[in-house]
Amino acid sequence: MATTITNLISSKVISNLDTYNYTVGEAGLHYVNLAINELPPSGITITIQLNGTPVVVSPAPAAQQQVVQLATTMNNTAGDVISIIVASSTPSDQGPQSFKGILTIKRGAIN
Repeated sequence: MATTITNLISSKVISNLDTYNYTVGEAGLHYVNLAINELPPSGITITIQLNGTPVVVSPAPAAQQQVVQLATTMNNTAGDVISIIVASSTPSDQGPQSFKGILTIKRGAIN
């Protein structure tokens, strides 16, 4: 399953494993950040892709890790697709609302 983000967001709460896609409307720099608060043990990984090619991938969290965060800034053209993939093979991560994350996509570089 994939979730389409239809407009530029300042932040969105996510709570399920999924792929979140955003199609760039205007060329320029775009900042993407996902911070997930979780209760160990967890196997959550985050991948940020541009047009299907990985840009940055988080490592699997350590057992004592409470937050998984991944951020990047990309120079995009109109029509590019930014995908944020939240995945895990750990059973405790599979259910709905098994974690809480804040996804931020904004035009421009990090402030």
